[in-house]
Amino acid sequence: MSFFSTLYNSLYNFKWLRDQRNNSRWAWGYFFLLIFLVAGLSTISLGYKSVEEVPKIKQALYSELPEFQAELKNGQLQVNNLAQPYIKSYDKLAIVVDTVTTGTVDIKSYVRQDGQSVVLIAKDIVTVYDTQDKSIKVQSLKEFGDLKFDRAGVLKIVDTMFGTKMFLIAMIVILALMFIFLVASNLLNVLFFSLLFYTITKRLKSDWKFKEIFTVGLFTVTLPMILVQIGTNMYLNWMSVLVFAGWMYLVVIKKDVKIDKV
Repeated sequence: MSFFSTLYNSLYNFKWLRDQRNNSRWAWGYFFLLIFLVAGLSTISLGYKSVEEVPKIKQALYSELPEFQAELKNGQLQVNNLAQPYIKSYDKLAIVVDTVTTGTVDIKSYVRQDGQSVVLIAKDIVTVYDTQDKSIKVQSLKEFGDLKFDRAGVLKIVDTMFGTKMFLIAMIVILALMFIFLVASNLLNVLFFSLLFYTITKRLKSDWKFKEIFTVGLFTVTLPMILVQIGTNMYLNWMSVLVFAGWMYLVVIKKDVKIDKV
């Protein structure tokens, strides 16, 4: 049985789905292939967007990062050739470097617009203000050890991070994480609805076994998964749950339902 034939029938053919109740071996194979396909397409889409954005980010860093020399020694940061406080403000983030002020600095005073978080790099600490939960986190610079860096060094790191090798590694990691997440989340959905409909069939004294319902669920997850991948709209997420429940009902409970192909 081919993958794409199974994919096509899983979308609408309730009789075909019902007939797969004992085809558990192919159900598992199809399920993992489907997850891999969806994870792969999502990763490619994300990678394509990244390829478009990376040159813009690099250009912004090259044009906006000023000349400076910095040395972190014994937990104390010294920055030369940089007018301080140095403030770089974006829509959602403000970056502040101030290693010369000796008094207490109110990090919230650097917020220039609503919804903007702040990262403040001082002489001996890094302070982060999260505008979402209004929290302030402080990190001692002693934990970073002794360092020396300048504009050229930072740009060299940027080139490495945004290079082809790192890009491919990042895509592989994202693909793996997405695959694991999709497997876990969809298996939980299949398990939940399989238990639900098995309970119903027991009350109806139907001849369905739990393994058979679970096997059908591995095929039925196709359309709900596609709906979720269309977008992050909450309406589509709820729709996918309703579709999955509806398809399982039409396959397991309501027999002899047939939808003709358009």
